[in-house]
Amino acid sequence: MAIEPYLLYTVAIISLGTFQFGYNMAELNEPRDAMSCPSINTATPVDGLPPCIPMASWEFGLVTSIFAVGGLFGALASQPMGNRYGRRATLVLNSIGFIVAGMMKALAPNVPVLALGRFISGLSSGAAAVVVPLYVNEIAPPDAKGKFGAFTQISINIGILTTQILGLFLSKPQYWRLILVVGAGIGILQGVLLLGVPESPKYLVSIGNRNAARNSLARLRGSANSGMIEDEIREEEPLTGAVAENTSKVTTWEFVTRKEHRKGALIVCGLMFAQQLLGINAVIFHGVSVLKTLLPDAAGYINVVISAANLVITSVASMFFDKVSHKFLLIASMLGMATFSWLLAAGIAYGVAMLSAIACFMFVSSFSIGLGPLPWMVASKTVSYRAVDGAQSAGLVVNWIGTFIVAFAVPILPTVVSFVGFGVIGFISAATVWYGVEAY
Repeated sequence: MAIEPYLLYTVAIISLGTFQFGYNMAELNEPRDAMSCPSINTATPVDGLPPCIPMASWEFGLVTSIFAVGGLFGALASQPMGNRYGRRATLVLNSIGFIVAGMMKALAPNVPVLALGRFISGLSSGAAAVVVPLYVNEIAPPDAKGKFGAFTQISINIGILTTQILGLFLSKPQYWRLILVVGAGIGILQGVLLLGVPESPKYLVSIGNRNAARNSLARLRGSANSGMIEDEIREEEPLTGAVAENTSKVTTWEFVTRKEHRKGALIVCGLMFAQQLLGINAVIFHGVSVLKTLLPDAAGYINVVISAANLVITSVASMFFDKVSHKFLLIASMLGMATFSWLLAAGIAYGVAMLSAIACFMFVSSFSIGLGPLPWMVASKTVSYRAVDGAQSAGLVVNWIGTFIVAFAVPILPTVVSFVGFGVIGFISAATVWYGVEAY
């Protein structure tokens, strides 16, 4: 089936939600020193706002990691909202959260206000991380769901790269607030553009509105062939079942407690937890700080290169997601991250700057080929449609718990200890997937 430009446009608008996820997650990485008051600061206040906010290491760690607490609650709230109001309406409301959070952070006079803004941006990011991959999967052509599923991780990577590039130029006491304003501007853009895209056909079928589903598919497929559209709707119905059955979706609690969902819960939640505990957010949240001790003048630029490589490699790898076993890619990704995590630790321990830079680059690249994008696709491939929302929410709860652990612990623990631990978890995770997950 030919892919219509309008479908790509729709996916791009939807994916601004996960772009915001990546952007807000990494926005404090580069400007940390500028915004937390360096020891010598001669900058003058801008429009009555302090040029920086005094923060101890633990306070910065809290401001960084509270984003994950918001993400956890956002992931939980997104399921009932998505079921009741639809995917599109949920994302429109979500964009308002990004607007409020961006303005609050940009105008923050102190740590509590900055932390509250981070919490709200976490709420919207957690919801986006559930709704966007589900929405994209539901509008993607049946034979290209793997390629379209990669949009989630690609858009996150674009968001991370964007904030890192801005950080190179705006990480100064006078300008760091502009980085946070951009997030609010993107929220406004997405909220307006979402009003012109169609609702998920699968969601519309699940609530019994076949006519609206048919019209939505006609816009997305750009085809006047009513037979093709009817065939696709009928293909969706075995996944959604009868309308009466679909009004009662599997909740998050039911998904993690009922015996019939146990295997799916272990796979979905296990991969989401591993995605974080292998340490990728140690680089995304604190990459500049990790490299700064060995490469004080180049850490920011290296971090941008690493973020760009993450985007490129994920984009290239997405072409193989419908052709290569996901199990193979996950194991290769985990083994690569574990190996380069140990090499990064060795480079830091022995003061070998080049080894640290290369290992960090390969660590992120290994993440990009499997563990980054694939866990987001697992729920839609391993559980029934009735349980997909619950599976996504359960996985994201676990994912956000892992994010909080890494974001808060890395600034406190010695860097070498952190990356040795990530390596151990990586090898254990690879062995678990090898013996415990069927190929698909």
